[in-house]
Amino acid sequence: MQYSNYLAHMAALIKQNPSITVRQIAAELQFADSKSVYYWLEKGNIKGINEFKRLVLGEECPQPGLFSIEIEGTPHYLVSIPLFDWNPKRKKPVEEWFHLHNHPQPQGLFAIRVGTNDYSPWFMENDVLIIDGDRNSDSLWRLYRTEQRFLIGRSINGHVLEPNTLHHYPDSLTAVGAILTQHRHFS
Repeated sequence: MQYSNYLAHMAALIKQNPSITVRQIAAELQFADSKSVYYWLEKGNIKGINEFKRLVLGEECPQPGLFSIEIEGTPHYLVSIPLFDWNPKRKKPVEEWFHLHNHPQPQGLFAIRVGTNDYSPWFMENDVLIIDGDRNSDSLWRLYRTEQRFLIGRSINGHVLEPNTLHHYPDSLTAVGAILTQHRHFS
């Protein structure tokens, strides 16, 4: 893997969790120790994790070349977010996804490509879901995970329900985030 790919993976992890530590980044990238993170930052001429986080998350106003459009009086920006595979064991994004958002550097957003037709017709294989990992709302469908797979459900009265059958999922689910939007391609 080229160093730019390592930096891209580190940037995706930071976008997904801005408070991620160097140790957590090293674990996600399966490095032997944290020194490898600093090695790759140095290879990219970046002087430490804080500078890299500032570059990734941005502390300044958007650049003049940033694409934006006004929707109902609110500016929306074309942002790049990491796109993950449906397999929860894969920690690295498979590519990037572009999304219109009302903030030029949104935090906690990522995309995931549905890998099953178990939730058809509501959610189908190859749909791309935009997930907000920071949002906790019972009024939205949410992405959950177990050790083995991702699940889609909705929390009602403290129970997570499956979309098609409305059966209860086990209580041992981990909430990943709220589903903000869904993209489906018809061929």
